[in-house]
Amino acid sequence: MSILKHIKLKHRLFTLSLVFISTMVISTMVMAKGHEKTIEVEREVLAHRGASGDYPQSTSLAFQMALEQGADILEMDVHLSLDGHVIVNHDKDFSQTTDSDDKVADLTLADIKALDAGYMFSKDGGETYPFRATGLEVLTLEEVIAYFPFHQLSIEMKVNDEQLADTLWAILDRNGLHHQATVASQYTKALKHFRTVSNNSIQTSASISELTGLSLAWAAGLGGIYSANFELAQIPYAMISRPFLSFLQDKGITSHVWTVNEIDKIQRAFDLGAVGVIGDYPDRIVQVLIERGER
Repeated sequence: MSILKHIKLKHRLFTLSLVFISTMVISTMVMAKGHEKTIEVEREVLAHRGASGDYPQSTSLAFQMALEQGADILEMDVHLSLDGHVIVNHDKDFSQTTDSDDKVADLTLADIKALDAGYMFSKDGGETYPFRATGLEVLTLEEVIAYFPFHQLSIEMKVNDEQLADTLWAILDRNGLHHQATVASQYTKALKHFRTVSNNSIQTSASISELTGLSLAWAAGLGGIYSANFELAQIPYAMISRPFLSFLQDKGITSHVWTVNEIDKIQRAFDLGAVGVIGDYPDRIVQVLIERGER
């Protein structure tokens, strides 16, 4: 992608985000009064890149500890390697996690497997790095599926790439994960392509523009006739309100709120009607649910 196209894309996503934020704030003020509907659902705990607050993100250790802490769903992000493998990593490059600043798309799987996935993790501001040289590797999606075969996965495509969508679908289909995975992306193009190749057999979350369109329809009083081609909405914590989350529930759309790490904010998200909370500390989310009598 050229620098100009990249800037235009960033500007478009930023503009859509501003529209969504403005819509949510205005709509909450207009519609919140008198809307106190009780929502009874089975709450969900989503581990953001595993238990990434305490362990190196997106590693087998982070995912395993998240499950031991009570997480229901493992959340992760994926890219394609140079040789076409689906790699679990949040950023386009490895600078935040490993001893390399190379891009995922520029390395082969063999190159990626040589990286130290625990290299950059520190809980004391860089004084110590307890997981360096402990054998943690960057994972492929197929490795995650093999390590945790019976668990729910939330997978975000981090690039607007139809080849990634094709490869992701092939892996999920081959492993029979039609009811065990949710696929998300901020990019509508990638999501639409995934829905097409998968024949809508795997649930998807809304892209930024789709979520913006839904919120605009709701604010205009047209939410009832809005036709959503997604089953789930992943919403920033700052945007949530009881009326909007109740509207999503009425539409049959599951709401997951991200990224929430403070106990009081986790409690508020559930109080407002969130079905699931995505956080770096899944044990905190579980703690809140236990205190609420929902675990």
